[in-house]
Amino acid sequence: MKNRTQNPEPKTQNPAHKVGAVMVVGGGIAGMQASLDAAAAGYKVYLVERDISIGGVMAQLDKTFPTNDCSTCLISPKLIEVAQHPDIEILTQAELERLEGEAGHFTVTLHREPRYIDAAKCNACGACAEVCPVSLPSTFDEGMGQRHAAFRHFPQAVPSTFAIKKFDRAPCVRACPANLSAQGYVQLIKAGKYDESLKLIMDRLPLPGTIGRICPHPCESDCRRQEMDEPVAICSLKRFAADQADWDALPAPEVPQKNQAVAIVGAGPAGLSCAYNLALKGYRTVIFEAAPEAGGWLRYGIPEYRLPREVLQREVDYLKRLGVEIRYNSPIGEGTSIDALLTKDGFAAVFLGVGTQDSIRLPVPGAEAAGVLWGVEYLKEVNSTGESPTQGKRVAVIGGGNVAMDVARVARRQGAASVSLIALESPEELPASPWEVAEAKAESIEILHRLGVKQILSQNGQVTGLELRAVSRVFDEAGRFAPAYFDDRLSTREADVVIMAIGQKADLKFLTAADGINLTPRGLIEADPNTLATSRAGVFAGGDVVTGPWIAIGAVAAGREAAISIDRYLDGLDLKADREAALKPIQDGNWSPIPLGQSKTAREPMPELDQAEWTKGFKELNLGFTEAQAQAEAARCINCGACSECMQCVEACEAGAIAHEQQPRTQTLEVGAVILAPGFKTFDAKLKPEYGYGRYPNVITALEFERLLSATGPCAGHVRRPSDQTEPKRIAWIQCVGSRDASIGREYCSYVCCMYAAKQSIIAKEHDHGVSPTIFFIDFRAQGKGFDRYYKRARDEHGVRLIRSMISRVTEDPRTHNLELTYVDEDGRIQLEEFDMVVLSVGLTPHPAAQKLAAVCGIDTNQWGFVKSPPFKMVETSREGIYTCGVFQSPKDIPETVGQASAAAGAAASLLSEVRGTLLTKA
Repeated sequence: MKNRTQNPEPKTQNPAHKVGAVMVVGGGIAGMQASLDAAAAGYKVYLVERDISIGGVMAQLDKTFPTNDCSTCLISPKLIEVAQHPDIEILTQAELERLEGEAGHFTVTLHREPRYIDAAKCNACGACAEVCPVSLPSTFDEGMGQRHAAFRHFPQAVPSTFAIKKFDRAPCVRACPANLSAQGYVQLIKAGKYDESLKLIMDRLPLPGTIGRICPHPCESDCRRQEMDEPVAICSLKRFAADQADWDALPAPEVPQKNQAVAIVGAGPAGLSCAYNLALKGYRTVIFEAAPEAGGWLRYGIPEYRLPREVLQREVDYLKRLGVEIRYNSPIGEGTSIDALLTKDGFAAVFLGVGTQDSIRLPVPGAEAAGVLWGVEYLKEVNSTGESPTQGKRVAVIGGGNVAMDVARVARRQGAASVSLIALESPEELPASPWEVAEAKAESIEILHRLGVKQILSQNGQVTGLELRAVSRVFDEAGRFAPAYFDDRLSTREADVVIMAIGQKADLKFLTAADGINLTPRGLIEADPNTLATSRAGVFAGGDVVTGPWIAIGAVAAGREAAISIDRYLDGLDLKADREAALKPIQDGNWSPIPLGQSKTAREPMPELDQAEWTKGFKELNLGFTEAQAQAEAARCINCGACSECMQCVEACEAGAIAHEQQPRTQTLEVGAVILAPGFKTFDAKLKPEYGYGRYPNVITALEFERLLSATGPCAGHVRRPSDQTEPKRIAWIQCVGSRDASIGREYCSYVCCMYAAKQSIIAKEHDHGVSPTIFFIDFRAQGKGFDRYYKRARDEHGVRLIRSMISRVTEDPRTHNLELTYVDEDGRIQLEEFDMVVLSVGLTPHPAAQKLAAVCGIDTNQWGFVKSPPFKMVETSREGIYTCGVFQSPKDIPETVGQASAAAGAAASLLSEVRGTLLTKA
């Protein structure tokens, strides 16, 4: 096809402006040979490779035909020669983005992906890979084996520097308001590194045991594992890590102290988080808390059956060990003010994290009757005193959120005769967490849907019941909360106590005009959404008092961001400049593929208190994972982001070479000629579904089989079936898969398939004399020197069966995973034969990046995507100064590839002869 994206017909470049450098694109054997020859001819060479190391497919091979020489033995000297050549500069993880200019003088723009390891510091010791907990399918082993996120492809790799594989940050990390490194701590738990896991969590969260119990875990809602079966129990794993620690012995880091003090109002999750992060920066932090104990809503709103007091207290005590001072029973507004904290009391900044701990009170007729309680105040009273105003009473709870569920379940534990929960919403609309609803029902709490309170009924000033009306809608057409009712559909319900749990608001009566704090129309504090700065300089606010009622981890995140802002403010820095933006959920990220073919694994069930004991008191219901459960559950993570950023590599690398902060960059080069050798990809066998590739584990491609044969492969040279790891005895090769097939637009012959099938059958037989190899072929194409003798040797000396045939289909016996081939023999008869393994001799296709490369270079390709070259000038392209070699020109074997690479280097040298030697490294 004709590429007309750029670059019109070339003009002859003025020789005086030619550049004595050649860019070779592709680091396989073709690119390596072209680079060596061009450098030997007197030219500076830039060898551009998209992968982390050079070597290409030849480095993956076990042996080469027809000599059966070790592929590594042949390529290693070339790798060393390229690496040590003073005039060859290897540019890995680079792709050609733009090519401008004319033959003799091109300006090249490369896109360089980060390695995340500083090549100048890395000594290739491999410590990063040793400690990396992430396992990923090895691309070098064609997915037949595993490697770590910190890796190199093979020991002889050039460059020998390790690299770290990263995709977009995992969806679980993005969904968490605090951007906790969920994938990281899950992987560390899988590896049994519980202390390291907790350390990683506490980089952003000082309350891991608390949040690990009460968080509604939006991270799990975005977990891609659920596309296979169920999401990973991320929140429960966080709790597990926290519960393994001895909090009294948890080390407190030594931090240089600063001479500035920060006041924090409110010891809830936002205030505690802000204090924690400021303490780690060396500030003296003082929390003013109105209540007798710290925790805010965590302490006074959440019942103990969800969050035991000792769990919260051990985390608060750790903050105190860091130097955080908490002044209990010290409300602002009684003898002091925000203005006074800044102007009289010596504080350099203030953070407001007072939450929303008042009930919203709707004007419901009859609400003044005795027996009407308000949800927030009810929970505070119970959690403070343990008193039971609902014992023996018929209790009706109004509301459908998690607070209403907590109220109902607390009333049940306090001995209520009956508890019903009346909600506006349908079961599908109910805002409470599904597990809260299920547990409430298990505790015999009746939930009534689509009903609203018209009035509270009373007699002699005491509640007797409710008059209810049916709900026609909860939300309007725009999705806004706007309930409407059927006034003619009324009902009554008896009750002794009515508890209204319909919302929360902030109590900001402590603010004065002198404080200079602006409020929003909703009665919340107005703060910058990024910096959390308020209208008063030096005063910051975050958590529910800014957002309205939300989840605790959101308040924790706000406290951390506020601490960053306060630190910048006190250092005189701009609050926004170069600030790391919080990660947000995205729909279509670049993540590791979901292994849909992998067997399903059920989510580990959370051990629970005996259900008969649930309502007898406030014992914790969820008991936490055992160690075996935690490791099994952590192993379900599919590592969406590849590198989990657990930071173990940073600690292990004595050279200090890890560079997680690296970013993609561009690089510009000036060259006189370009040689394109991007190589190939093997045909995608899934496009021939009749062979079962991707559905039957024991149907594999020839390159996958090559890795099984290799001593450096996943099986160390012992061929194993993927289904059961047994040694296959009956192995079949099917030829011309993706070649010579007009039905899929691949009419061309891939040249090497017949020979590599013969090679693999011979090597398999040498590895295991009990193997019975069979090659199903149309005709055997032996085009090269000694090829005819080679395949006959396979047949006559090694007993390889050669069956001229046409394969119809491959089916699997699901019990044994053996494979049955249906084929038509050369006499036209339909035959069936069973094998232990089937190897598909897949054809060669242009690399997926080749079409983009051709478009950038402005060269023509044929109908299959290979370079369109003149018949007698096969290394030339349609654009002067750009040459090609290897399979990008057409399918060919290694010897022909090497010869063509030398020819391409010679063509480039001829073009640039006037500037030969001008850019060589001086001795």
